[in-house]
Amino acid sequence: MNLWFSLVDQRESQSRRAARWLLLGLVVLACSYRVWLVFHFNPLDHLWSDPKRHWDQGIDVLRNDPMSMVDPLLYQLYVGALAKLTLKVPVLVAYWTAVLSVVGPWLWYRFLRELLRSRDWALLGWCVLAALPSWSALYSYFMQETLMLPLLGGALWATWRARRKGGVAPFVVALMVWLLAGLTRGICLPLGLVALGLVWWQQGDKARRLLASVALCLVVLGPLALRMQLYMSQWSPYGVGTLVQLYQRSGAREIQITFQRRGSLWQFGFTSPALLRPPLEPFSSWISPRSGTAHFLVNLDSADGWDEAKARLPPWTIDRGLALMGDNLIHLFFSQSWPDTDLSRDIGVINHWSRWIWQP
Repeated sequence: MNLWFSLVDQRESQSRRAARWLLLGLVVLACSYRVWLVFHFNPLDHLWSDPKRHWDQGIDVLRNDPMSMVDPLLYQLYVGALAKLTLKVPVLVAYWTAVLSVVGPWLWYRFLRELLRSRDWALLGWCVLAALPSWSALYSYFMQETLMLPLLGGALWATWRARRKGGVAPFVVALMVWLLAGLTRGICLPLGLVALGLVWWQQGDKARRLLASVALCLVVLGPLALRMQLYMSQWSPYGVGTLVQLYQRSGAREIQITFQRRGSLWQFGFTSPALLRPPLEPFSSWISPRSGTAHFLVNLDSADGWDEAKARLPPWTIDRGLALMGDNLIHLFFSQSWPDTDLSRDIGVINHWSRWIWQP
C-alpha cells in the first residue's frame, strides 16, 4: 500500500514519481508476459522426463516407490493439490500456475524492501526478477524450482523481517518458511541455517529462540525423517541426496540404479541434461569427459545398503577429485538451464544467451 501512496505523494519530486510509475509499468508488463507464457505453453503440454515424473508423483501422493521418496515431499503435495483443485483442466492448471509465477517476484520484492533503504532500488529489483527469462519460462514445466523460488524469496523476506522486528514469533515464522523451502529443494537448508544463524546470533533471548526452533523442527521434520528411515533406510526428511552423490562421484555419463525392498525391485536410469550440450557454446565445443554407465544396487532392507553402494565407487585420488570438481564447476556456472531453454522458442533463445549474465 505504501508503494501506491508514494506514486501520488506530492512531497516526492516529479521525476522520482515518474520513474516509479515507469518501473511499476515495466513490472506489470513483465508479469503479463509471465502469465501469457504459462497459458501459451501450458505445463500439461510438457509431460516428459522430470516434469512428467513430478506430475505422476504428485497425482498419486500415496506412492512409496524409491524414486518418489528420493525427492523432498512438498512439491509432490503441491502438484497433488493443484491437480485436485483444477481437476486437471488445462486452463485452470495454467491459471494457478500463473498466479504462482507472478507471486514469486513479488515475494523477492518484499525481501528487497527489507534489505535496501531505497524503495526505487527494490522496485527496480522486482522489475528485473519479473522479467528474468529463466524465472519466466520455467513455469511452463512442472519443476520443483517453480515452488522453491517463491518460497526462497519469502524465507529471505521473513528472515530480514525477523531481524528488524526482533522477538521470538517472527523468528519462528522465518524458520517455518525456511523449512517449507527446504522441503521443496534440500539446497535451501544450508542457506536457511546461515541466514537464521546470523539473526539468532545478533539478537537476544537466544535460549527461547533455540528451544522454539528445536521444537518446531522436531514436530515438522521428525515424522518425515522416520518415514524416510522406514522406506529408504536414511534419516533424511529432505529426500535422499546420496543418489546425486553416487552419480557425481562415479565420473560416469549415465547412472543405472536398482533398488531392492521387501522382495520388490525398481530400476531407474538417467543422464544429466547438462552433459548433452557443450556448456561453453558457442565459444567452445568442449564437452564433459564423463563416459560410460555406472551401475549400483541399493538394498533398502539393509541398514548398510547405501554404504555398500558407495563402496562400489572408484577410489578418490587428488587428480580424480580435481577433475570432477572442475567438470562440475564448469557446468554449474556455464551450462544452460533445463528444461526451460527450448531453442525453438524466442524465450528459450533469450534464456540460452542470458545465462552469461550470471558469471560476474
